[in-house]
Amino acid sequence: MKLFDKFQESDDSTDTSEDERNVINVDRLSRALMTILDDGYSKDSWTVYYMGRKVDGASANSFQSLGGGYGKDSWHVYFQGRKVDGASANSFQLLGGGYGKDSWHVYFQGRKVDGASANSFQSLSGGYGKDSRHVYLMGNKIDGASPNTFNIGK
Repeated sequence: MKLFDKFQESDDSTDTSEDERNVINVDRLSRALMTILDDGYSKDSWTVYYMGRKVDGASANSFQSLGGGYGKDSWHVYFQGRKVDGASANSFQLLGGGYGKDSWHVYFQGRKVDGASANSFQSLSGGYGKDSRHVYLMGNKIDGASPNTFNIGK
């Protein structure tokens, strides 16, 4: 006899056979094996979640939360549970303040920062960042601001 052959739904919990009481609730088991990461991410043996919602395409086996809403597995980078298009998981690093970068591009909250140099970019406080040529606020270039003289008041 298979384990599930005798299983029947019943409102009366006293009306169950020994076989029925030994049936494993896979959903409960999965929750019991859940690993809580940080920044809203969690995972079980098969699935990665962000704020309780499945992260499509993420590999639970290699997934790690990076902080600041970012996470990555062996192949992709995610921001708040959504894949960051074009980001390289191998070289991606969190910079802070919503910014991250890989070997080629800079990202702010999961969006590519147009024109930013990954080699020279640095995150500043308050959503500001700069590279060797430009200053950015929340991923948008500030026209006329010089990175050489720009500083944030205290």
